[in-house]
Amino acid sequence: MKKFVNHIDHVVWISFPENLEENVAMLESLSGAVMTRFEREDMGFIMYLSWEAGLELVTPMDHPTDFNQALHQHLKTCGEGILGVVFGVQGLEQHKARLEALGFQVGPEMGDHPDSPWHHKLKLNERLGGVVMNSWFILGDIDYQEGVVTFMDV
Repeated sequence: MKKFVNHIDHVVWISFPENLEENVAMLESLSGAVMTRFEREDMGFIMYLSWEAGLELVTPMDHPTDFNQALHQHLKTCGEGILGVVFGVQGLEQHKARLEALGFQVGPEMGDHPDSPWHHKLKLNERLGGVVMNSWFILGDIDYQEGVVTFMDV
């Protein structure tokens, strides 16, 4: 398996629900990537992802959940744009302990949903590590199956 460690894994944008499809189309056009839709009813949000390109776009659903209230609040205060970056770490719990020792409030662990269309491509665990300049700094312990992320030797 491959993993980004001490390096940005992927970028997460947030969209108003009414602009979601237009924003997905824009990211796909700019990058040449194809993003896959998945709805997390349990957490109350819709996401589009391209693990291969390192792109994610989320929008909250209407029904309130503990998780999507933060998304609604972010849209209300900051509008659309970069929600956060996922920073690859080796050992999520070690980084959580280090950040808490520094006084940061670290969020609960979020794993991949077994019904996601990419579940066979990776093993995912993330935690919100803090907020930097209105963007979330997310710790990501993500193991990719061979061939999902391409590394080029030059």
